[in-house]
Amino acid sequence: MHLAFITNLYPPYVVGGNEMLCEEVVRLLRERGHRVSVLCGRGRNLPAHPDLEGALEVDLDRKEETFLGGRVPTVGEAVRLHFFSPASYRTTRRWLGEKRPDLVIVWNLYMASLAPLVAARRSGLPVVVHVCDKWLYFGLYDLEPLLRPVVPWKRLAVRLARHTVQPLLRRLTWPPRVVAISDFMKGIYVRAGLSPDEIEVIHLGVPTAQFAAVARSPRPAGQPLRLLFAGALWEGKGPQTAVRAVARLVREGLPVHLDVCGGGADHFVSFLKQVIDEEGVAAHVTLHGRVSRESIQRFGETCDVLVFPSEWDEPFAAVPVEAMSRGMAVVATTAGGTPEAITDGETGLLVPPGDPGALADAVRRLAVDDALRLRLGRAAARVARERFDVGSYIDRLEACYERASAGR
Repeated sequence: MHLAFITNLYPPYVVGGNEMLCEEVVRLLRERGHRVSVLCGRGRNLPAHPDLEGALEVDLDRKEETFLGGRVPTVGEAVRLHFFSPASYRTTRRWLGEKRPDLVIVWNLYMASLAPLVAARRSGLPVVVHVCDKWLYFGLYDLEPLLRPVVPWKRLAVRLARHTVQPLLRRLTWPPRVVAISDFMKGIYVRAGLSPDEIEVIHLGVPTAQFAAVARSPRPAGQPLRLLFAGALWEGKGPQTAVRAVARLVREGLPVHLDVCGGGADHFVSFLKQVIDEEGVAAHVTLHGRVSRESIQRFGETCDVLVFPSEWDEPFAAVPVEAMSRGMAVVATTAGGTPEAITDGETGLLVPPGDPGALADAVRRLAVDDALRLRLGRAAARVARERFDVGSYIDRLEACYERASAGR
């Protein structure tokens, strides 16, 4: 098949796992013999490839400003970013006319407007829409939970758009086929108005051969329990909660060390360092910044427990599944779709989001009970291979795409 992917960001421009997953899916589909073309935002550092074009009206070189809240857009910019960009519409129509793919896959258009989806739907080509987060919900239904406007006129403008602009966009873009990354995400869109029959849930997969299970043994007496946090540094991922949980354990005299891998906006990194200093755990927390996937694999060998303290509605993250594949015990929150990967007490421990005490209690259980920690890790590794291997994931996507391209 010739598949055309349309997305906002594309590596090396990354905010989180969504962009990395898209690149991996594209690579693996190409390895299976499919031709895959990609249209994304503009960026000087995009790799040179005959089937990759950065032409949508979103500047990836200003990623921090656009995607991480570095600058408040003007009213005109907000309309082009969230609702409709005439330039991106024309670009997408031209690109699809040149490529004439068998199927269009709209992966993510957050901050790239819904114009490419309008163009895809009006092209006459079959379309599949991926919802790995709420990007489509914000664009078609309600921006207020995203923007949280406090100025009265802005709040009024957002609510006016909900009753005027967004109903029109729904008529122009109503997706006939949607792939949701989790049952949690499917539920959001069903409650918004999509039919359950229009949405297929396909959980992501990870390269379990790369994240091979590591033989683990009881922790030697006196050796700190090594905790790992891996992810983007922002409030919703909860690294501040992990630091506060570590502080509680240190004050109890429990030897623990937290390795934090990930980058984020400067203001949040400064805030996190302030929390570390205020809690007095600088000797027990190491900030490594953004690291390579190979480095994460190595941390998976040396660390004992992954802490995944997300406080936002996590759609379905790869990091806990990669840790499970490594045979690590995982302590995660119940936010979003994470419980679809982890069964509390069987393949990991689940705690409420935003609760340092509960997170500390769960880590303490694993620190004092090696048998529990090792049992959870072994069960997690087995489940990762049975349910979340990337090869099986691509099999399911291929089948979905073949049905869609054939009009079934």
